[in-house]
Amino acid sequence: MDVKTIKKVAVIGSGAMGSGIAEVHIVNGYSVTMVDVNEEFLNNATGKIKKNLEFLVSKNKMSQEAANEALAKLTTMVNPGAAIKDADCIIEAVPELMDIKKNIFKIVSDSSSKDAIIASNTSSLSISELAQSVSEPSRFAGFHFFNPVNRMRLVEVIYGEKTSDTTINTLMDLGTKLGKVAIKVLRDRPGFIVNRINAPLQILWSAVLDEGTITPDSIDTLMKDNGAKMGPFELMDFVGLDVIYNVMQYYEKTLSPQWKPGRFITERMKKNELGMKTGKGIYVWQGGKAMIDTSHKTDIIKPVDPLAVQLNEAIRVLKEKVARSAEDIDRGQEAGMNQPGPFKTAASIDHNLISQRLQWLSAAYNLSYINPEPEILDGSFKSMIQA
Repeated sequence: MDVKTIKKVAVIGSGAMGSGIAEVHIVNGYSVTMVDVNEEFLNNATGKIKKNLEFLVSKNKMSQEAANEALAKLTTMVNPGAAIKDADCIIEAVPELMDIKKNIFKIVSDSSSKDAIIASNTSSLSISELAQSVSEPSRFAGFHFFNPVNRMRLVEVIYGEKTSDTTINTLMDLGTKLGKVAIKVLRDRPGFIVNRINAPLQILWSAVLDEGTITPDSIDTLMKDNGAKMGPFELMDFVGLDVIYNVMQYYEKTLSPQWKPGRFITERMKKNELGMKTGKGIYVWQGGKAMIDTSHKTDIIKPVDPLAVQLNEAIRVLKEKVARSAEDIDRGQEAGMNQPGPFKTAASIDHNLISQRLQWLSAAYNLSYINPEPEILDGSFKSMIQA
């Protein structure tokens, strides 16, 4: 199969990710059947898609005729077997629970054409393990979009142990046709590429909260004063401390025990103080905004620190052959996080400063995981950019 043979797409799940995946496909000319467990979920998702297209029309980014044509390509069903029997590509986008996904893939595998590509939008679960529920696992891969799908430009295309090059190349072409920056993830490792290089920041900020000397307000103010749209603690609250907690538990099991959720986050979980969604987390939230005291200042944490941590992990990702190149990592960070790529940004910074900051952070917060890699200590990471 190649991308030219993909005409009909089935999307399993109609939540934020599923509806977004369906939307980008219909906008780009594909016929889509969106599947969920009841009509209410599907109606809500369809309404959201219509609203998004109406917004594009109002901003003259899409004609009314094009919006109507796109919506005409969308159908919904509650019967997954019927929805996928003639689909050329089936994309799963249900909650991040291994057993639920495996059950869905068993149904998909039994009901779909044997030539159909089957993909998961998972952001964290093992592609190789999910593929065990699929006949002919060579046709199974990860197809990881970033939220919100209609605005974020990245899609990661992920190999499982038995995924064929043909499947990966077809999904890469499909991602490009959807207007995305598609990057290959060569090995099925926790967090894939972009989430993985940002993951160590979670243990750093958790340790800062537990240590208690530096206020979250002061760090968020520092980062926003240096160009960040949202500070790290504000972002944690925005995403939801329950999400952060669950992700840290996953990395604790798969990467390092140092990801064990800290006391602060664990206590907030127990109190159901999860951030914006509950009105209180690290901050109190009012009217959709975090109440941050911008008078708090710090010079203990430096603006270069997040970059240093991301670069350190990016080097590991490259050495583990998860990513094809430093350029792919940079492209992924730019398209998936709207942040400058770590290699490109660090190329103009003295490697001694980066290594000193990592050594200080590691010692100050007892985080051996973020000790600098050898390529930072000697500055040779800069040659990886052209390797």
